[in-house]
Amino acid sequence: MIDFLIYDAKVAVLIAVFYMFYRLLLSRETFHRVNRIVLLLTAVASFILPFCVITMHETVTMPMPEMHVEMGPLMAEVETPSVPLWQTLLPILFIIGMCATLGHTLLSMIRIILLIRKSEQHPQPDGVTVCVTGNAALSPFSWMHYIVMNREDYETHDSAILAHERGHIRLHHSWDLILVDTLTALQWFNPAMWMLRADLRAIHEYEADAAVLSQGINRRVLPCQRYLPQYPQKPNQYDVT
Repeated sequence: MIDFLIYDAKVAVLIAVFYMFYRLLLSRETFHRVNRIVLLLTAVASFILPFCVITMHETVTMPMPEMHVEMGPLMAEVETPSVPLWQTLLPILFIIGMCATLGHTLLSMIRIILLIRKSEQHPQPDGVTVCVTGNAALSPFSWMHYIVMNREDYETHDSAILAHERGHIRLHHSWDLILVDTLTALQWFNPAMWMLRADLRAIHEYEADAAVLSQGINRRVLPCQRYLPQYPQKPNQYDVT
């Protein structure tokens, strides 16, 4: 277990270094697809690189000295090495944090699945299923090929909401979240991993809103507009950042 913790510590250092370069070089860029790929590669590569060990082999010839061994009565004394307390507590603490983080993720997924199963489902021609719930306080969201919204939003047929959530589905953002949340469970102690996760979710929103804008819908009615900074309109194109 100690060997795994050493490996996980190396992963944490790599994530922190890669994320620092991302924040310095790319975080303010408006190429959201590139930023998304960089963040995903940062997370995955950080877990792979510690296994990549470069070894160099050199053949050295050494003369063998002559040895004369005299066998006499031998008495073996075996001492049981004492294990430091930290080597016992550290794995326990890591497992507790990992199970808590992973359990929260699984619980959220179970709640979403139950909510979808209990909702009123309306299959769409493009393969998307709109799930209508009676919870008026529920904000629209998407999961895999499902769009979940309350009845009021569904009855208004808000094109911006539907286009936004279809953007999430078309870009497969749910798979990004499953991957990063799983890796976060192994890096629950690493602030850089949590910041990477938050940045990836923000990029998802920007990408989905860009899908709305590509359909000619006014930016003032974007579902997540209240979270986005204000930028002047560009001629012939617009990037939500």
